[in-house]
Amino acid sequence: MTSAFATTPSWLLAVALFAFFVAVGSACRWIVVKRCTEDRREELAEQAARLLTGLAATFAFFIGISVTITWGAVSAGQAAIEAQASRAQQLSWSLNNIENQQAAKPLVRDLRNYLAAAASEDRPYLSNGNAANRPSAALLDKLQVAVHKYAYLGSTPQSEASGIVSAASALSTADASVTAVADRTLPELIILLLLLTATINTAIMGISAANTRRPILFALWCLIPALSITVVLALDSPFAGDISISLAPLDSLAQHVTINHLSGQTTP
Repeated sequence: MTSAFATTPSWLLAVALFAFFVAVGSACRWIVVKRCTEDRREELAEQAARLLTGLAATFAFFIGISVTITWGAVSAGQAAIEAQASRAQQLSWSLNNIENQQAAKPLVRDLRNYLAAAASEDRPYLSNGNAANRPSAALLDKLQVAVHKYAYLGSTPQSEASGIVSAASALSTADASVTAVADRTLPELIILLLLLTATINTAIMGISAANTRRPILFALWCLIPALSITVVLALDSPFAGDISISLAPLDSLAQHVTINHLSGQTTP
């Protein structure tokens, strides 16, 4: 369910939800108008109006919980991406300042390839919760093996080896944080409760408008839950949808490392 919502454009989802709520409310209103007497309609409309306040508060409560969960995941994911870029920057600086620059070139190339894949190829895998198979995972493993192989050569100074191994380890930790955030999605039970409470609210609103000849406010009411649920679902997958995590820090660093690698300059 969550993946289907994540791949649907927000505007289309809002229109579909609005049409659904209008249909539900209009059907309930039509049934009351056609099947009930005038006195019974007035009684039902009065009861529905009293009930609507409590149901609307319940819907608002679920919306608040959902926004807190989803926006928290997006914020945590953006922080994780920035930490990943920061750790990669530190490793790049360490590699560009070791004694044996000839041996460092393959390591810098591996780092550049990892960053390029993380910035441009990983998003579909992260958005689908398939982080284990993302292209950058194998490249990070290759980088880690190469760093440790160089660090533990007999000719590598101890302080230099310790620095690049620590930087590579910190990068792996930051990378793991990104994949952990990718698995954080809104529970399907919360989505079902949102849809259920919104549908019940719309049905009650339709009944309360049974004695209204032109229920313009009813259409406005249908728009509110449609937009609210759309915003929540747009935030549901941190790496997908119209509102998602930006990978710009990784992309900028990948270009920076590439330029330095080609020019042979030292990262500042």
